[in-house]
Amino acid sequence: MIRIFANTPLGIQKTVELAENQVHYLLHVMRQKEGDKLILFNGVDGEWQSVIGVLNKKRGSVQTEKQLRPQEAESRIILCPALIKKENMDLVLQKATELGVSEIFPLVTERTVVAKLNLVRAQSIVTEAAEQCERLTVPVVHEPVKLAELWSVLPTEIQVVCLAERGKSMGKIKGDFVPALCVGPEGGWTDKELALFERKGAKFWHFGHTILRAETASIVALACFQK
Repeated sequence: MIRIFANTPLGIQKTVELAENQVHYLLHVMRQKEGDKLILFNGVDGEWQSVIGVLNKKRGSVQTEKQLRPQEAESRIILCPALIKKENMDLVLQKATELGVSEIFPLVTERTVVAKLNLVRAQSIVTEAAEQCERLTVPVVHEPVKLAELWSVLPTEIQVVCLAERGKSMGKIKGDFVPALCVGPEGGWTDKELALFERKGAKFWHFGHTILRAETASIVALACFQK
């Protein structure tokens, strides 16, 4: 059944107005019609079976019928990937969502080739990924931040983890902490950046003897935190 993220409170017999892009998706892509069933979720109130009440070129609305799943607590995992080329960054956003990341802080590093991120597009990518993978929440994608400024935007209880070419092997993750996994760009971290991580008390982990591509490293690191 089609799942749609609703940025509004959900409850019994709640009428939800659809955004323009959602109307287009349901009407022209999925060929839905009034009376068809779908699922709504908002990251707070669980998952709701709903029915399309109005769907035409001008507007669309959906009415909730019954709750399918209550909201569940999720592990908090933060990903801080250096900005990389568009297609690879899209992959990171999609797979990070599927692997349960809660927040994404894109990084601008000394060797970053791409220095900008279309935040609206990025949030749309993670929303669509959450809809498709049956998550009950959608990750938050933050504005890109320079590596030196990362600690000022992260909560104090977060443990920064630097994924470096050399360091302690990831192995099985131990310890009760909220990680912020920092993944470098295609050219890797500079000595200056590695020294910054060390001064800030970051943990250093790596995956073994092979050097992973930036997008692969993000995916593998998040996979290590799966329960």
